[in-house]
Amino acid sequence: MAGISDNLEEFRKISQKHYKMLIEGLEEKYCWKCPMRTNSSEAFCREVDSWVRLSSAFEMGVQDHLKERGMPNDCLEVLAAKMLEKKMRADHISPNFQKLVILKVEEDLGLGVKNGSFLLVKENPKTLKNGDMVLLPRSCPLSIFWFSKISYIQKMPLKIYTIDKVFHKSGVKYIKTMDELEIPLEYVYGVIFKIIDVNDSIFSELSLSDV
Repeated sequence: MAGISDNLEEFRKISQKHYKMLIEGLEEKYCWKCPMRTNSSEAFCREVDSWVRLSSAFEMGVQDHLKERGMPNDCLEVLAAKMLEKKMRADHISPNFQKLVILKVEEDLGLGVKNGSFLLVKENPKTLKNGDMVLLPRSCPLSIFWFSKISYIQKMPLKIYTIDKVFHKSGVKYIKTMDELEIPLEYVYGVIFKIIDVNDSIFSELSLSDV
């Protein structure tokens, strides 16, 4: 049996081969009739689409194998949460800074969030409490089976939920929303610190009307 390094090297070569085949397949069957074909070398649409498709196929393959081993969905959620936690820890350059972002809302999202307002969001929160408003992403590695249960807003790849409960399950911190969704904390994109509308002084101070 080949060692770990040999298996990973083989997988890298297979991925390279199939990524190339996906790009060529798009160019041959679809790109010729796409209105973006004239600037595809700048938009990198084929490269991005092939990357997404290959990544999705890999994640589905992992899920299929785990399910063949009899792993239930609850355990898959825990596994995905642990994987995301490890990846974010590895990617986080400095633990001394917390990233805040301002997101523009382009349609009414409910829960007091209206079109034209802005959200002050803390990304990847480590702690949450009951009543917090959080943003959940459209997709997440190894979580297709979970996110398929949610109907998403088409224009904004995030949806707002209010936390009803924070608890632990199988050694992983979970949140339960008012909509009865139970998900690991690592799936949360961010927690909303403030909803900024035109009546807030910070709206004009930051010249958000020009954004």
